[in-house]
Amino acid sequence: MMAFNKSTGSVIWKAGNDAPAYAAPLVFRMKNAPYLAAFNAGGVVFHNLKDGKELWRYGWKTNYDVNAAMPIIAGDRVFVSSGYNTGGALLQSSKDNALLWQNRNMNNHFNSSVLWNGHIYGFDESQLACLDWNTGRKMWSQGRLGKGSLLVADGKLVILSERGELVIAEASPQGYKEISRNQILGGKCWTAPALANGRIYARNAAGNLVCVKF
Repeated sequence: MMAFNKSTGSVIWKAGNDAPAYAAPLVFRMKNAPYLAAFNAGGVVFHNLKDGKELWRYGWKTNYDVNAAMPIIAGDRVFVSSGYNTGGALLQSSKDNALLWQNRNMNNHFNSSVLWNGHIYGFDESQLACLDWNTGRKMWSQGRLGKGSLLVADGKLVILSERGELVIAEASPQGYKEISRNQILGGKCWTAPALANGRIYARNAAGNLVCVKF
């Protein structure tokens, strides 16, 4: 991990020597202090944001060293998930025995899950699924979306299917409740959509970009 001065490009600090594993670093706050989480080839690591000092680590080894989905951090709890039949786990960074649960109910191949009202929503390989945050129990799963991506807004799931369909569904553990479905892109769509000022931005692997009103 490295931190740079955004104005000059000079290096502020370097930390660790873990191999990378595709997931982007994540800045978060815990006990009113800023930290950096890195999900690398060896596992998830917390760093002090100011000087890069390693503060906490949990080993998480996967086939091909592919840890691509960003962790979900809520308080001192951390959800990690990987594909290739690895599954996911909920960890508690403030405990010596950090593992709260681990199963194969959510295998995030590359796109990250989201947390909403005590439940995790994400793509278990090519199935959209909902898990209970505290137990890891699978509440439901839904096919026909491929290896898609999603975000949550206004209590709704904003989903981009692998085939370029924009799908709006209720973010509910009671079951998959689709509100709308529209084809907005062609080709392969593996990039998560973005939402800003009431507009959804989505792109496909060819680089085609679309903007639609939410």
